[in-house]
Amino acid sequence: MSIWWAIPAFVGLVGFLTLMGGLGGLLRLRLFSGSLRVMFGGGALAAAAIVGLIGLNLQTYSRLTYEQPVAEVTVRRAVDGQFTASVRKADSEGRYGAARDFVLAGDKFRLEGRVWKFQPWANVIGADAFYKLERIQGRWNDAAKENSTPSTADDSIGDEAGLDVFSLPLGEWSPIQPLDTVFGDGVYMPLTDGAVYEISLTQSGFVARGANDIAERALRDWS
Repeated sequence: MSIWWAIPAFVGLVGFLTLMGGLGGLLRLRLFSGSLRVMFGGGALAAAAIVGLIGLNLQTYSRLTYEQPVAEVTVRRAVDGQFTASVRKADSEGRYGAARDFVLAGDKFRLEGRVWKFQPWANVIGADAFYKLERIQGRWNDAAKENSTPSTADDSIGDEAGLDVFSLPLGEWSPIQPLDTVFGDGVYMPLTDGAVYEISLTQSGFVARGANDIAERALRDWS
């Protein structure tokens, strides 16, 4: 149990018992001691409620902003206009596995997949969005070049990460449906020699960030 719940639970229990004892004292006409115990117990209950609300707010913020690692992508230049993207996919524990190389042509690489998004209340009680990677591909900035150049898309990156929402206690036929939507999502980042990127999944979709100085400079130049 989190300390944000253990402390207010303990303080609240002490406050409740003290309050009940004080009320009992007042009924027995022990006015001074009974009044003190009522005030102390009421104050303890109020403090427990305040700390509990703070804990609830912190848990809500933490759960709604939770991110899980998806992949680490390291870019190396191969020949003019072509790059090798070494992808290390994350497992369910967030640990990166062995790298696998994909040869891509373009100005950017794009990583795509499906995302299962839960309702916010389900996020708060512990249900995290999950995903299935489906494709990595090169992407040209110029649409005409994109249309005239052979695609370097690769579907073999696909996996079955995450879990089956319909195997959960609140599944397909539950009147309280935790699943919000299923949608396709993707992120694309500059193909820059030496850049390392980290792709994560938020509760609402993929997000990518530069993981070294080269990637961060590439993103600054892009923006």
